[in-house]
Amino acid sequence: MNTNLIYAKTLAGDEAVRQSTRVVQRNLRMVLVQVDGKMSVQELSAKIGNPRLVEAALRELAEGGYIVPLQPDDPVWMERLGAEEGSGHQELQQPMSQFSVFGAKPSAPPTSQELPSAASNFSSFGKPILPTSGSGVGGGFKPSMMPPPFQVEQEAVSEVRQPVRLRARHFGLAFLTIGLLGIGTLLFYPYERFTSELEAAASQFVGMPVSISRVGLVLYPVPHLKLTGINLGRNGEGRVDEVRISSPWALLSHAPVHISRVDVSGAHLPPKQLSALAFFQAGERKPEGGVIRKLRLEHSEVLVAETLSFSDIYGEINFRADGELEKATFESNDRSLLIEAKPVSLGIGLNIEGRAWKPAGTSAVFASLQANGVLQGDKLLVQNIDTTFLGGLLRGNWLLDWSKGLSMAGDGTLSRIDVRKLSAAFAPSLKMEGELSGAFKVRANGRSWEGLWRNMEASLSAEVSRGTLHGLDLGEAARRNGTSDVRGGATKFDWLRATLQLTPKQIVSRDVRMDAGMVTAAGQFVAERDGQLEGNMVVALQSSVARTNVPVRIFGVLPDLTAAGHK
Repeated sequence: MNTNLIYAKTLAGDEAVRQSTRVVQRNLRMVLVQVDGKMSVQELSAKIGNPRLVEAALRELAEGGYIVPLQPDDPVWMERLGAEEGSGHQELQQPMSQFSVFGAKPSAPPTSQELPSAASNFSSFGKPILPTSGSGVGGGFKPSMMPPPFQVEQEAVSEVRQPVRLRARHFGLAFLTIGLLGIGTLLFYPYERFTSELEAAASQFVGMPVSISRVGLVLYPVPHLKLTGINLGRNGEGRVDEVRISSPWALLSHAPVHISRVDVSGAHLPPKQLSALAFFQAGERKPEGGVIRKLRLEHSEVLVAETLSFSDIYGEINFRADGELEKATFESNDRSLLIEAKPVSLGIGLNIEGRAWKPAGTSAVFASLQANGVLQGDKLLVQNIDTTFLGGLLRGNWLLDWSKGLSMAGDGTLSRIDVRKLSAAFAPSLKMEGELSGAFKVRANGRSWEGLWRNMEASLSAEVSRGTLHGLDLGEAARRNGTSDVRGGATKFDWLRATLQLTPKQIVSRDVRMDAGMVTAAGQFVAERDGQLEGNMVVALQSSVARTNVPVRIFGVLPDLTAAGHK
């Protein structure tokens, strides 16, 4: 074999490489894969490392029609051509000359075996059929001058591929044009024509008149229908900044329409409208038309009064497949307050949980909170309050009414409240320590939330155990017995009981009793809101021999007081 010969794969060879079932012998397949139309037989032998195996495989692959030489001096090729020349040494003729009007016609029509076929030249079911020696016109071509058969087939394939590429390009342009037209139609379609239908569906869903200012389609980040400028109620008492419908295509289907999610941003509703929403009504509700599975709220608020609102509320309302309310949860922006709502006979039932919740207008923090409540159109009732408050426990009930201004009322019990934290939150000028327990009642009226707390009136029956009162030393004032005044100091006690009345102007206690072991005291005091205090106590000193009672006058500005004893 000529080692300088270069082989290339035929179409059958390329197909055999892709389909492992065509050439299964390992040595043949290994050589067939390496044939690339660039490396000579010598280079293939050097790469594979076995010249005998390479030459034998090349011969067998050439006989099978999987490869052809780029130079027509391959022994297989020449041997086949020589055999055909020796059989008749006829002049080369092209197949079309059998039917040509320029020359003598053959005496008999050629058989199917004699007709050359372009498809059979590289058939994998036998040796390649080469053109006959008489395939030229007038004997003009010699075998050494014939083009390799694979070049003819490649030219045919390239002629077929060109219209295929043109058709693919035309299809691509068509699809692109259709896509651009579709996007333009979606963006510029007059969705406002659906406004009346959407208003009717929304009015039925919420149970009150709804008006929509604008309807449009937004494609980013996901396609959704955007509604803006929404008013609720006959007089537009409630409003919604924006509503996003995540399944706009569902609106095009026939009823009932199922919408997976609706996002509501910037809802501003008074409690009357909130409690009047159709899905918060107790009893059987048979929705018609569309069914929403999930309603999500963000940056919303409940407008209790002109100066009071529960703002920056987030929430999620889930509905069953039949449209009935399944679960509604709301939470504050910092997630310190979580409320689960459900319809009840008196309004909207609330299950309230708090985590480090700080009510607006106060400095007190509820470490944990559990309560039940009912929201009506003009009031909020919170019952069964159980909370960790200022290091202790607070249990009770609370009512907020805004039917005529703002008013509140409540009652409860305190247990092991840290007096130092309590005084820091509500009376910073009072320096006192201990644990407070007792019962209380509160009520207040005002025009604003802050004014409501400033006008609070309360009564408290309290006992402080194991405490210290800073700024006053009753024991030293009793020992001096009027010889001189005592300024500052501290009084430690085992327990201190008092009944307090808190008004917007002052704190009054007419029944104060203190026990500090060898020193006891009883009396009354009045403290103004500015910290001015005036009081009288009878301090008793108990010794092993006698008991001495000393009247002591207390006056000054908290926390620095003066105690003056007199006989």
